[in-house]
Amino acid sequence: MTALTAAATPARTWAEAADVEATLRRHLHGVWRYLRMLGAAPELADDLAQEAFVVVLRRDAVGLDPAALATFLRRTARFLFLRHLRDRDDVVQLADAVDELWVRDCADDDGDGMLAALRACVGELQGRSRLAVERSYGLHAERDRSRVELARELGMEPNGVKTLLQRVRQTLRACVERRRQS
Repeated sequence: MTALTAAATPARTWAEAADVEATLRRHLHGVWRYLRMLGAAPELADDLAQEAFVVVLRRDAVGLDPAALATFLRRTARFLFLRHLRDRDDVVQLADAVDELWVRDCADDDGDGMLAALRACVGELQGRSRLAVERSYGLHAERDRSRVELARELGMEPNGVKTLLQRVRQTLRACVERRRQS
């Protein structure tokens, strides 16, 4: 049992606390991915996900059925993210768009299917396209490269790299959609 679970649930037995922890762990990746889709940096997503789980524990919402708990966590995470960015006017519109995408594409499996499809599609890329994606997005334990660094590495102009990445993103989007429909 984590200190968070123990501290937030002093009246629970150890067995109940272990069940609560297992329930929360099942939802962790989905909440974190949702926050990343909203635009939270990884460290902020970590913090906000933890805050969302504290709210769940304080409100004793752990007993909700899994779908209702996932919705509760997502809405709580959304509120926390919007509160964090309260000075920006565009974040509510962005959050609404992300909610629509999440419900359409990720709600059933917390994004696991989408991520698996994307990984498979990236695995199908070859040559410059694959190298550009791997270097630009820091895949395979590499740090992200700037467009200028990547252009030098690929023997291209920076605008050529931009165009290449735009085309690769379109290719990946189409590949993911095909995989998700089949």
